[in-house]
Amino acid sequence: TYNVYGQVLSHTDGKGQTTRLMRTARGLPSSRQDAKGQRVRYEYDKAIRLTALVNENNATYSFAYDASDRLSEEVRVDNLTRRFSYDVGGHLTRLDEIGYGENAERPERHTLFERDAIGRLVAKINRDASQTFAYDDGDRLLSIERQPTGIGK
Repeated sequence: TYNVYGQVLSHTDGKGQTTRLMRTARGLPSSRQDAKGQRVRYEYDKAIRLTALVNENNATYSFAYDASDRLSEEVRVDNLTRRFSYDVGGHLTRLDEIGYGENAERPERHTLFERDAIGRLVAKINRDASQTFAYDDGDRLLSIERQPTGIGK
């Protein structure tokens, strides 16, 4: 079903299970309830950016933004933290992932993204492998080549 603005209020899948979406006065999703009654709450900041998803157990998946409104950090329910860095053109240049290991260590994974002069992704590099991307004259992706490192083999 839809509201008068054409926004989805509920969806019934092929098994007859209905998911309902509640909305704020501005039309933003405020919560979602699935057919089993499990609810996720959506939270926003004053700039109307999504800042958190809170599940039925009050576990929170949170989001933070930089001064240019780009996603700068997300912290998942399992406490994996992902931090995003961008160049002046707004392209993602680095992704840092910090998690929790089995013995309370905080393993980290860093991924670098390299771009050409017109902003196309040309390389993705982390400790496991490097990937290179090639394009044709029409800017269509031609190939992706992956070269594992000693760790990534």
